[in-house]
Amino acid sequence: MPDARCRLEQDDVVIGLDLASREHQVVVLSADGRRLTRFKIPHSKAGLEELLRRTAPVALGRWGGRRVFAFEATGHVWEALAYVLRTQGEQYVVVNPFTTFRVREARQLIREKTDRTDAEQIAELCRTGLVTRTQLETRPYLALRRAWGEYRRLREERARLKVLIAHQLYGLFPEFLRVWADLLQPGALAVLRTGLTPLKIAALSLTQFVAAVRPHQAGRRVWRFKLAQVHRYAPQTVACPDGLEALASEVQRAVARIDALTAQMTVVAAEIDMLLTEIDEARYLRTIPGLGWASVAGLLAHVGAIGKYRHGRQLIKLAGTNPSRRDTGLTVGRNQAMSRRGRAGLREVVYLATLSCLQHNRRIRAHYDRLIQRAHRPLTKMQALGACMNKLLLYAFAVMSRQQAFQIDHDWQHTVQHVA
Repeated sequence: MPDARCRLEQDDVVIGLDLASREHQVVVLSADGRRLTRFKIPHSKAGLEELLRRTAPVALGRWGGRRVFAFEATGHVWEALAYVLRTQGEQYVVVNPFTTFRVREARQLIREKTDRTDAEQIAELCRTGLVTRTQLETRPYLALRRAWGEYRRLREERARLKVLIAHQLYGLFPEFLRVWADLLQPGALAVLRTGLTPLKIAALSLTQFVAAVRPHQAGRRVWRFKLAQVHRYAPQTVACPDGLEALASEVQRAVARIDALTAQMTVVAAEIDMLLTEIDEARYLRTIPGLGWASVAGLLAHVGAIGKYRHGRQLIKLAGTNPSRRDTGLTVGRNQAMSRRGRAGLREVVYLATLSCLQHNRRIRAHYDRLIQRAHRPLTKMQALGACMNKLLLYAFAVMSRQQAFQIDHDWQHTVQHVA
C-alpha cells in the first residue's frame, strides 16, 4: 500500500519496538520527537499486557492523546504482537527493516547498532511518516501464506536432493542419466529404490531385472523399454567398481527422503486446496489462461486480500518488478532494470507464471511479441518478459478487484475499477 503518514496531534505518542525472541526494547516518543520513556518487556502475554499499560497516553501524562505502535516484521514474532494490538483496537504500522538500516546508516554514518537505537529509529520513522502501512492478514490468507511457504520449502528440498542424486550417479552409473534426464520420473525412482549397482544389474537377465524393479513402482507405471536401456548400459558402464555399494546405498536413502518429501507435499497441497476454496479471489485468478494451481496459490499467499490495494501498480511495486529509472549526465532513461525491492518470492511466482502464460495466454503472448518486434526501441527478450510480468499482475488485480472472469478480448485497460 502507499505510505500512510501518521498525522499526530500534540498529545499523541509513538511507541517504537525492537522485537526479539525473548525480550523487546520499547522507546516512546512524543509528537515533537522527545523521548518520554524507554523500557524492556518479555515476549509473553504478561509482557504485552505490561506494554499496553505502560504506554497508555494517560499513564504518560498525555491526556486526550492516542498512541501508534511501530515495529519491524521480525520472523513470526511480530504476528503475535500485531494480533494482540488488532484485538485491542490499537493502531500499528510495520516498518521495513531495510528502511531502518538505510536511515540509521545515513543519520549516524557509522555501523553501530543497538536494540535501543533501533527502537528509537523505528519510532522516528513512524513519527515522520516514512513507513508503509502493513497489517496482519486475516485467517484464510495468513494460513495460505504459511502453507505455501511450507510447500515451497519442501519443493526446494526435493530439488536439492535431486541434484545430489545426479552428482552421485556420475560416480555410480553415469549412463543412467542418458535414460532419464529427469530423475523424479517414476521409472528412475523405481530403479534407484532397488539399490542395485551396475554390476548387479548386469548379472541379472532383463526379466529378472524387471521383476526386481516392479515391487518399487509405488503404484506408478514403469516403461519396460526404459528398463531395457538401463540393463543394456549396465555392462558397459565406465564407473569405477570400487565403492559402488556405498554410493548405491546413499542414493537409495536419498530417494527414500524424496519419497517422504513428495508425500508431505501431497498433504500440504490438499490443505492449500481447501484454503483456496475459502478465498473468493482464487476462482477469478483461475480464469486467466496460463495460471495453474501453484501460480494461483503463490500469488494469493504473497498478495493477500486484494481489498487493501487501490491500483495494480501497487502489486508491481510489491513484487519489485517496477522499472528503476537511472538518469546521470547525458544518459537519460537507459537500462531501466527491475528495482528488485519487493518480495523475491512473489517475483519467482510471477516469473514462472508468465513463462506459462507466454505459451497459453494469447493476450500476454501478443504483448510480448509487440515489445520485441516494434520498430522504435524494441526490447530484448528478458526486458519484454519483465514487462509481461507487470502486465500479468495488472490483469490479476483487475479480475480480483472487479470479481470478474478474465476475457481475452476484454478492454481491461479502460474498465479497471479503482478500489476505495
